[in-house]
Amino acid sequence: MKTNLFFLLFLLLLTMPPIRAQEYRGAEIDLQVSNGADRSAYLFLGVREGCTNGLDMEYEEYELPPVPPNEIFDVRIVSTPGHSQLGLGSYRDYRPEPDDDEIVTLQYTISWQCGEGSDHVVVEWSDPLPARIVGLVIDGDDMQGNTSWVSPFPQGQATVEVRFRYRPLSFVATPASIHFDANNIEPLPYLDLQIQTEGDHSAAWILQYDVPWLYVNPSSGNGEASVRVSVVSASLPLGTQSTTLRLRSPVYDAWLDIPVELSMTVGVVSPPSPTQPYLYQSYPNPFSGQTVLHFQLGSITNAAATLQIFDDAGRMVADLSDAVRPVETMQTVLFDAADLPPGLYVCRLFYREMSFTTGMMLLK
Repeated sequence: MKTNLFFLLFLLLLTMPPIRAQEYRGAEIDLQVSNGADRSAYLFLGVREGCTNGLDMEYEEYELPPVPPNEIFDVRIVSTPGHSQLGLGSYRDYRPEPDDDEIVTLQYTISWQCGEGSDHVVVEWSDPLPARIVGLVIDGDDMQGNTSWVSPFPQGQATVEVRFRYRPLSFVATPASIHFDANNIEPLPYLDLQIQTEGDHSAAWILQYDVPWLYVNPSSGNGEASVRVSVVSASLPLGTQSTTLRLRSPVYDAWLDIPVELSMTVGVVSPPSPTQPYLYQSYPNPFSGQTVLHFQLGSITNAAATLQIFDDAGRMVADLSDAVRPVETMQTVLFDAADLPPGLYVCRLFYREMSFTTGMMLLK
């Protein structure tokens, strides 16, 4: 009875989907092995920083129990003489990271038995191959262009050769530096930054910066991507502001600095006169749902004041002019953007033939 319960639990583990670990320093390929009927398991072959050629439990390389009777499906990675020592076998076999950044071939050994109701196993993998893996050979057959391999026997072993090109991770950004010209009359500028990862086409990255007048979206991702870099405030002094976007890996010691320069041609040198119209930066910014617009009309005339919101394509999405009161002092208006999509928006105040704009970033 205890033996039957053990094998039932073992079969349950085999049918569970793979649990993906957090990103680590290394490369791997996962193989789904099934008996073509009702049983399957995942095997992971690769390299990891800090691993040995034996079982490393801190990297989820656990030794499996003894092989069950032939009637029960079983698949595992077993020791490869001269390359690895895995005891009774494991679902994972990670080796030390290669020192050579050219193509390195590592050998692994998988063992299987189909169990009742089948006479073969099917080994499947994704296309294209994962990053840093450039080739796969099973029992001498090059698998280029294929995504599966079928065993010729109901039980046995096969040698799997995985070819790694383990080059260091690096980043490329286009343009390599960014320059904005801005003022508080025209819509605030933005550009699309193209990001590429070299050495690992799916590597994670993060963009960091430390100034309130800039916003990037998205600020993190994987592999090749386009990032919108936007100026979100014109309430800055005349002259040049500068900062650096740091594009870095959260895992590897790899980064790229992207200089950013903002030239204000019409800015805030000193607080505006109480008699002059002015549009201040909204708060909070960036915001989620609602933000408060701050402005003053100054000296009151018969001229009509308009307060409008535009999206980054120049379309008006809200007209708040009815909320503007004919008073000289500072006033505020709540802007509710709950029904609008996330993105960059521009607030425009027009009064006494003067126009003022400020940018706002809506997050969802």
